[in-house]
Amino acid sequence: MEKKRNRKPNWTEEQGLLLAQLVNEHKGMLRGKFGPTVTSQGKRRAWDTISQTINASFPLVVRTGDDCEKRWYVLQSKAKDEISAHKRESSLTGGGPPAKRLSQVADTVFQVLGHSEVSVTGLPTGIDTSMMQALEMQQRNPIREIVRLDDAH
Repeated sequence: MEKKRNRKPNWTEEQGLLLAQLVNEHKGMLRGKFGPTVTSQGKRRAWDTISQTINASFPLVVRTGDDCEKRWYVLQSKAKDEISAHKRESSLTGGGPPAKRLSQVADTVFQVLGHSEVSVTGLPTGIDTSMMQALEMQQRNPIREIVRLDDAH
């Protein structure tokens, strides 16, 4: 018979928030490009430091640096989904209730990723094609637009 693997309890919202805050504190090392000051050993030490802090705050469950790193990638994925849904709801027109606020974890993850994260905010040099179409139409038919404006009065 195979041994049944013992699972650790799921991460709580508080643990996830603390993890996101700690990653934000160490983001220079964790998200930095490899070089003389950013090494794989340095990143490993940062994850181990984060896990020690989480274990000190939540002593009932022992998390390793690998556990923290894996959970961080899950948090990023969930936060990106939440951020894109929030952005979609915020840009809707019409009545209805305002879009709900981002969770603390998603907001903290967004701070770590930065506002220029391509998968969250789109391409930094992107062009709004609907605006381009409107400009092209106006350039093609400037007289027609003037006539319509005169007819409206």
